[in-house]
Amino acid sequence: MQMLNKINNVVISPHFNLSEFACPCCKKVMLHPLLLEKLEELRKILERPVYVTSGYRCSGYNRKVGGVPNSYHLIGLAADIKVGDISLIELLEICENIDFNGIGFYEKKNFLHLDVRPTKRSRWRE
Repeated sequence: MQMLNKINNVVISPHFNLSEFACPCCKKVMLHPLLLEKLEELRKILERPVYVTSGYRCSGYNRKVGGVPNSYHLIGLAADIKVGDISLIELLEICENIDFNGIGFYEKKNFLHLDVRPTKRSRWRE
């Protein structure tokens, strides 16, 4: 595992490392370029760090955290994020303007789910 951590510690854009998107249990990673592009756009607009709390998930980890069986995290199309010093509502509005296809608003846990699903847009609140 030590070697995998070093392999994933690769700068993949001006503000993100590959390791930020790796599955916490197995360190594997899958990341769609469009998701990275939109997250980088978000980071530039906000001018503050965007923390990826969940990126790629293997099926075992997805089950462990209660993810849906067909989660976009399983195929590298989704990330859950947190950003300090900004309200979740304001963050949501900015993400709407960036046009993520899927946005989940998790007010109690203070994070947004963002994805670049190939299907129609989806919005939900929990």
